[in-house]
Amino acid sequence: MIGIALFNYHNGGRTPDGRYDFTRLQQAFADVTAAPALILFCEASRYRDNAGAAKYAAAEALSDQLGVPYVAELGSMRRGPMPPAIFYNPDLLILRRWWNPDDPGVFDDQRNVARFALRDSARARDQRREFLAFVHHFEPLSGDARLEEARRVSRYGSTEPLPVIGGGDLNGTASGGHLPQRDWMAATPHQRTHKGTLRPDGTWGPDTRAVDHLIGEWDATTRQRTNGCGLHAVAEMAWRADPTQPITPTVNPGIDPGGGLLIDWLLANDAMTPHVLPDTYRVHLPDPGQPPPSDHRLITCSLTLNTPARQERR
Repeated sequence: MIGIALFNYHNGGRTPDGRYDFTRLQQAFADVTAAPALILFCEASRYRDNAGAAKYAAAEALSDQLGVPYVAELGSMRRGPMPPAIFYNPDLLILRRWWNPDDPGVFDDQRNVARFALRDSARARDQRREFLAFVHHFEPLSGDARLEEARRVSRYGSTEPLPVIGGGDLNGTASGGHLPQRDWMAATPHQRTHKGTLRPDGTWGPDTRAVDHLIGEWDATTRQRTNGCGLHAVAEMAWRADPTQPITPTVNPGIDPGGGLLIDWLLANDAMTPHVLPDTYRVHLPDPGQPPPSDHRLITCSLTLNTPARQERR
């Protein structure tokens, strides 16, 4: 069993004076009982500057907090110096592929996608179990741009034979009344356009196109999703396993006027879903006695990927 974490750490811990505060990063993981093998991380703000000092400091802070080694890799983002990143435990995972931003020959749909092997799944290299993991931070201001980003992710759904776990701050929710909702009129007209859309009847609602493209549109009659690309929301898998537990927003109160939504998603493809343990999915609520470590909440879950299996090379 391996643990997966997803966390959008506000501005990567970078403070207004240009320094970094990683005590809040450690605070976010303070109630994690088992160190994740892989952390999907958003907002690695200027982690390439100064010979990667912030990247290595973040990895060291996580190692100190969780008691295992972490290696960091920075991903790609064209709209600013705040790419996503991955932190992984090299004692458990072997990184086999990761495109760096300036590598020649990379296609856009290969960016921010890692190929891992589980170190203990076999002794021989060609018999170790492999899986893919992606992390993305979708455009915050435009639903059209998010839909285009989702289309590039969709190849890792039902047509991908390897198990895939992915996620990130997708900056949008999905359709379905069972998900956290927002009072759109509590936001200013400018704020509504970021994650919302104006409906034909003149009311405002969430712009769900990007996430629905990946996981499917919600059918209220059948209580199923249809026309998705073969990716499945781990939050909904957990909810189906125990419908008495409501799906929790991943943004802390006071950030988005009208209420927080589920916008930080862990997604699994068809090949990965048998390995997801839905009852381990958790949105970590901040300690009410102190300020939240970030505007977003930490998400964790566990996967069973420890069965040896020969993987086809591509």
